[in-house]
Amino acid sequence: MKKLLIAIFLIITVITLLNINVTYRRGIDYQVQSIKIPLYLKVLDFFDRHYNYKNLVKEIIGGSINEHEQVDLIFKWVHYNIRRPPEGFPIVDDHVWYIIVRGYGTSDQSNDVFTTLCNYAGIDAFFDFIYPLDKRSVLPLSFVKLNNSWSIFDSYNGVYFRNKEGNVANLDDIRKGDWSVFNAAGITKQNSDYVSYLENIPPLSHIGLKRANIQSPLRRLIFQLKRWGVFR
Repeated sequence: MKKLLIAIFLIITVITLLNINVTYRRGIDYQVQSIKIPLYLKVLDFFDRHYNYKNLVKEIIGGSINEHEQVDLIFKWVHYNIRRPPEGFPIVDDHVWYIIVRGYGTSDQSNDVFTTLCNYAGIDAFFDFIYPLDKRSVLPLSFVKLNNSWSIFDSYNGVYFRNKEGNVANLDDIRKGDWSVFNAAGITKQNSDYVSYLENIPPLSHIGLKRANIQSPLRRLIFQLKRWGVFR
């Protein structure tokens, strides 16, 4: 009887906790809204997105085991499937998966999708906002770790960089000026649009845990534990 009472108590406690209202934020045309939903729904949504990411990445990369091929396939898929926002459509800022479902997004959202899918393929990636030296503009760029070196992509504009040997340029190549612009179709383009940004790439010591890196359950748990101060 005692064990039964304990079991009933635990079930009631879990049900009560899962029905606690929690908040998530969604931006529409850069106006942020706070929306309350029960915890159980937030948990279910999280795992739904997690398994959708895994399934999508599996579909995109197929049987490819070469990380360069995987990144190339993901890069092209994002560029051609996450389109520029149609005129008059709202700019919605919410979960990365919903950007994929809508099929359109801004430049930072495109790079967010790209780096998230790279992480789900097991390839470290994140995106950041890069400023030119005069700070008059900003350009979201994706950083992807290939062969233990960071390379740069712009999925929104379908741009990546090659060195003089024809390989994907890494940060060392870029800092030495050994880079040329290529589009998703492999056609060279003018470098002028990127010179001022690539001259001001900050040092990258580690990727940290950014949104593109915390979509999986384990990384999200690590992120939450750090946020709560359990460990650093």
